[in-house]
Amino acid sequence: MQFDRSAVGNVLSEAQTLGLISDLERAELLSVFTPDFPYAGVLEFTDSVHAHVKVDDVDSLPHHELKNLGYHPENAEPGYIKYATDAAINLIFSSIPIAQDDNIPGAVTLSKPFMDHVGIDMRDEAAPTYEAFEKIPALAAELGWREVPQGGSGPVHCCHTQVKSKHWVYPPETWQGWRRPIEFAFGTLVIFDKKMGCDLRPIDPGHSLAPQNSPCCGASAAATDDTNPAR
Repeated sequence: MQFDRSAVGNVLSEAQTLGLISDLERAELLSVFTPDFPYAGVLEFTDSVHAHVKVDDVDSLPHHELKNLGYHPENAEPGYIKYATDAAINLIFSSIPIAQDDNIPGAVTLSKPFMDHVGIDMRDEAAPTYEAFEKIPALAAELGWREVPQGGSGPVHCCHTQVKSKHWVYPPETWQGWRRPIEFAFGTLVIFDKKMGCDLRPIDPGHSLAPQNSPCCGASAAATDDTNPAR
Protein backbone atom coordinates (compact mmCIF):
# COMPACT_ATOMS: atom_id res chain seq x y z
CA MET A 1 0.00 0.00 0.00
CA GLN A 2 1.12 3.56 -0.68
CA PHE A 3 0.90 5.62 2.50
CA ASP A 4 0.52 9.39 2.56
CA ARG A 5 3.35 10.35 4.93
CA SER A 6 2.03 13.89 5.26
CA ALA A 7 -1.39 12.61 6.38
CA VAL A 8 0.26 10.19 8.79
CA GLY A 9 2.36 13.04 10.17
CA ASN A 10 -0.75 15.14 10.77
CA VAL A 11 -2.38 12.34 12.79
CA LEU A 12 0.75 11.81 14.87
CA SER A 13 1.17 15.54 15.50
CA GLU A 14 -2.43 15.72 16.72
CA ALA A 15 -1.84 12.73 19.00
CA GLN A 16 1.28 14.39 20.36
CA THR A 17 -0.59 17.66 20.98
CA LEU A 18 -3.12 15.68 23.04
CA GLY A 19 -0.27 14.26 25.10
CA LEU A 20 -0.84 10.70 23.90
CA ILE A 21 2.57 10.10 22.32
CA SER A 22 5.95 11.73 22.84
CA ASP A 23 8.06 13.58 20.29
CA LEU A 24 10.43 10.61 20.18
CA GLU A 25 7.56 8.20 19.55
CA ARG A 26 6.15 10.44 16.81
CA ALA A 27 9.54 10.47 15.07
CA GLU A 28 9.87 6.72 15.47
CA LEU A 29 6.46 6.12 13.91
CA LEU A 30 7.12 8.51 11.03
CA SER A 31 10.34 6.66 10.25
CA VAL A 32 8.25 3.59 9.37
CA PHE A 33 7.25 5.39 6.17
CA THR A 34 10.79 6.12 4.96
CA PRO A 35 13.24 4.05 2.90
CA ASP A 36 15.50 3.84 5.98
CA PHE A 37 12.96 1.79 7.95
CA PRO A 38 14.64 -1.62 8.48
CA TYR A 39 11.56 -3.45 7.16
CA ALA A 40 10.60 -0.92 4.49
CA GLY A 41 10.03 -3.62 1.87
CA VAL A 42 7.12 -5.01 3.87
CA LEU A 43 5.13 -1.76 3.56
CA GLU A 44 4.17 -2.74 0.00
CA PHE A 45 2.10 -5.56 1.54
CA THR A 46 0.76 -3.59 4.50
CA ASP A 47 -2.85 -2.41 4.83
CA SER A 48 -2.39 -0.24 7.92
CA VAL A 49 0.02 0.57 10.72
CA HIS A 50 -0.91 1.03 14.35
CA ALA A 51 0.65 2.40 17.50
CA HIS A 52 -0.38 0.58 20.68
CA VAL A 53 -0.12 2.98 23.60
CA LYS A 54 -0.38 1.97 27.25
CA VAL A 55 -2.28 4.49 29.40
CA ASP A 56 -3.36 4.66 33.04
CA ASP A 57 -7.07 4.71 32.27
CA VAL A 58 -8.74 4.34 28.87
CA ASP A 59 -11.88 6.01 30.20
CA SER A 60 -9.87 9.19 30.89
CA LEU A 61 -8.66 9.58 27.32
CA PRO A 62 -9.72 12.73 25.41
CA HIS A 63 -12.37 10.79 23.50
CA HIS A 64 -14.34 13.88 22.52
CA GLU A 65 -11.28 15.50 20.95
CA LEU A 66 -10.27 12.31 19.16
CA LYS A 67 -13.72 11.94 17.64
CA ASN A 68 -13.78 15.60 16.63
CA LEU A 69 -10.54 14.98 14.71
CA GLY A 70 -12.44 12.42 12.65
CA TYR A 71 -10.99 9.32 14.26
CA HIS A 72 -13.32 6.33 14.43
CA PRO A 73 -13.59 4.29 17.66
CA GLU A 74 -13.60 0.53 17.05
CA ASN A 75 -13.46 -2.72 19.05
CA ALA A 76 -13.96 -0.93 22.35
CA GLU A 77 -13.74 -3.17 25.42
CA PRO A 78 -13.17 -2.35 29.11
CA GLY A 79 -9.64 -0.99 29.28
CA TYR A 80 -9.14 -0.98 25.51
CA ILE A 81 -10.09 1.04 22.44
CA LYS A 82 -8.89 1.44 18.88
CA TYR A 83 -9.18 4.68 16.93
CA ALA A 84 -8.98 4.18 13.16
CA THR A 85 -8.00 7.12 10.95
CA ASP A 86 -8.33 7.85 7.25
CA ALA A 87 -4.52 7.97 6.98
CA ALA A 88 -4.29 4.20 7.70
CA ILE A 89 -2.32 4.92 10.87
CA ASN A 90 -4.44 3.67 13.76
CA LEU A 91 -4.12 4.47 17.46
CA ILE A 92 -4.79 1.76 20.04
CA PHE A 93 -4.95 2.50 23.75
CA SER A 94 -5.09 0.02 26.61
CA SER A 95 -4.94 0.03 30.39
CA ILE A 96 -5.16 -3.76 30.81
CA PRO A 97 -2.38 -6.33 30.35
CA ILE A 98 -1.59 -6.78 26.65
CA ALA A 99 2.01 -8.01 26.95
CA GLN A 100 3.78 -10.72 28.90
CA ASP A 101 5.84 -7.90 30.42
CA ASP A 102 2.70 -6.59 32.14
CA ASN A 103 2.46 -9.73 34.27
CA ILE A 104 6.12 -9.76 35.37
CA PRO A 105 6.87 -7.51 38.38
CA GLY A 106 9.57 -5.01 37.47
CA ALA A 107 9.58 -5.79 33.76
CA VAL A 108 7.82 -2.56 32.74
CA THR A 109 9.81 0.54 33.64
CA LEU A 110 8.38 3.20 31.31
CA SER A 111 5.98 5.85 32.58
CA LYS A 112 2.52 5.99 31.01
CA PRO A 113 1.50 6.92 28.45
CA PHE A 114 4.10 5.03 26.42
CA MET A 115 4.09 3.20 23.12
CA ASP A 116 4.18 -0.53 23.83
CA HIS A 117 4.73 -1.51 20.21
CA VAL A 118 4.17 -0.63 16.58
CA GLY A 119 1.97 -2.93 14.49
CA ILE A 120 2.32 -3.68 10.79
CA ASP A 121 -1.02 -5.07 9.60
CA MET A 122 -0.64 -7.44 6.63
CA ARG A 123 -4.30 -8.36 6.06
CA ASP A 124 -4.12 -9.68 2.48
CA GLU A 125 -3.70 -13.47 2.48
CA ALA A 126 -2.41 -13.73 -1.10
CA ALA A 127 0.85 -15.60 -1.71
CA PRO A 128 3.08 -12.52 -2.24
CA THR A 129 2.03 -11.07 1.12
CA TYR A 130 2.59 -14.38 2.90
CA GLU A 131 6.03 -14.73 1.30
CA ALA A 132 6.99 -11.24 2.50
CA PHE A 133 5.69 -12.08 5.98
CA GLU A 134 7.65 -15.34 6.15
CA LYS A 135 10.90 -13.58 5.22
CA ILE A 136 10.75 -11.41 8.34
CA PRO A 137 12.62 -13.81 10.70
CA ALA A 138 15.55 -14.10 8.28
CA LEU A 139 15.62 -10.33 7.78
CA ALA A 140 15.53 -9.79 11.55
CA ALA A 141 18.46 -12.18 12.00
CA GLU A 142 20.40 -10.38 9.28
CA LEU A 143 19.77 -7.06 11.04
CA GLY A 144 20.68 -8.47 14.45
CA TRP A 145 17.13 -8.14 15.83
CA ARG A 146 15.54 -10.77 18.06
CA GLU A 147 12.34 -12.46 16.81
CA VAL A 148 9.48 -14.40 18.37
CA PRO A 149 6.71 -16.04 16.30
CA GLN A 150 3.08 -16.51 17.30
CA GLY A 151 0.60 -18.79 15.59
CA GLY A 152 1.51 -20.97 12.65
CA SER A 153 -0.04 -24.21 13.89
CA GLY A 154 -3.18 -22.25 14.81
CA PRO A 155 -4.48 -18.67 14.77
CA VAL A 156 -3.42 -15.95 17.19
CA HIS A 157 -6.32 -14.98 19.45
CA CYS A 158 -6.73 -11.69 21.23
CA CYS A 159 -10.00 -11.44 23.17
CA HIS A 160 -12.74 -11.60 20.53
CA THR A 161 -10.51 -11.41 17.44
CA GLN A 162 -7.92 -13.46 15.59
CA VAL A 163 -5.35 -13.31 12.82
CA LYS A 164 -3.48 -16.21 11.27
CA SER A 165 0.00 -15.58 12.67
CA LYS A 166 2.48 -12.97 13.86
CA HIS A 167 6.17 -12.23 13.94
CA TRP A 168 7.44 -9.98 16.73
CA VAL A 169 10.85 -8.35 16.32
CA TYR A 170 12.93 -6.52 18.92
CA PRO A 171 15.80 -4.14 18.14
CA PRO A 172 19.25 -4.65 19.64
CA GLU A 173 20.23 -2.18 22.33
CA THR A 174 22.81 -0.60 20.00
CA TRP A 175 20.28 0.11 17.25
CA GLN A 176 19.99 3.80 16.45
CA GLY A 177 16.54 5.28 15.84
CA TRP A 178 14.32 2.44 17.05
CA ARG A 179 13.39 1.36 20.59
CA ARG A 180 10.13 -0.54 20.69
CA PRO A 181 8.96 -3.99 19.52
CA ILE A 182 7.39 -4.29 16.08
CA GLU A 183 4.48 -6.63 15.42
CA PHE A 184 3.88 -8.07 11.95
CA ALA A 185 0.36 -9.53 11.85
CA PHE A 186 -0.62 -11.69 8.88
CA GLY A 187 -4.16 -12.53 7.85
CA THR A 188 -7.67 -11.14 7.88
CA LEU A 189 -8.75 -9.64 11.19
CA VAL A 190 -11.66 -11.85 12.25
CA ILE A 191 -13.99 -10.44 14.90
CA PHE A 192 -16.15 -12.74 17.02
CA ASP A 193 -19.05 -12.00 19.33
CA LYS A 194 -17.41 -13.91 22.18
CA LYS A 195 -13.96 -14.11 23.78
CA MET A 196 -11.63 -16.49 21.99
CA GLY A 197 -8.63 -16.49 24.37
CA CYS A 198 -5.52 -14.38 24.75
CA ASP A 199 -2.09 -14.34 23.16
CA LEU A 200 -0.15 -11.59 24.91
CA ARG A 201 2.74 -9.81 23.21
CA PRO A 202 5.83 -11.93 23.92
CA ILE A 203 8.46 -10.36 26.11
CA ASP A 204 11.72 -9.44 24.38
CA PRO A 205 13.92 -12.56 24.62
CA GLY A 206 16.79 -10.21 25.47
CA HIS A 207 14.99 -8.77 28.51
CA SER A 208 16.74 -9.63 31.76
CA LEU A 209 13.47 -10.95 33.20
CA ALA A 210 12.45 -13.02 30.18
CA PRO A 211 13.40 -16.41 31.74
CA GLN A 212 10.87 -15.79 34.52
CA ASN A 213 8.00 -15.53 32.08
CA SER A 214 5.27 -18.12 31.64
CA PRO A 215 4.07 -19.20 28.17
CA CYS A 216 2.15 -16.56 26.26
CA CYS A 217 -1.18 -18.30 26.70
CA GLY A 218 -0.49 -19.87 30.09
CA ALA A 219 -3.05 -20.19 32.85
CA SER A 220 -1.51 -17.35 34.84
CA ALA A 221 -1.96 -14.87 32.01
CA ALA A 222 -5.51 -16.00 31.34
CA ALA A 223 -6.43 -15.85 35.00
CA THR A 224 -4.98 -12.38 35.40
CA ASP A 225 -7.16 -10.91 32.67
CA ASP A 226 -9.63 -12.46 30.27
CA THR A 227 -10.26 -9.34 28.23
CA ASN A 228 -6.95 -9.01 26.39
CA PRO A 229 -7.71 -7.09 23.19
CA ALA A 230 -6.84 -7.31 19.56
CA ARG A 231 -3.81 -5.40 18.44
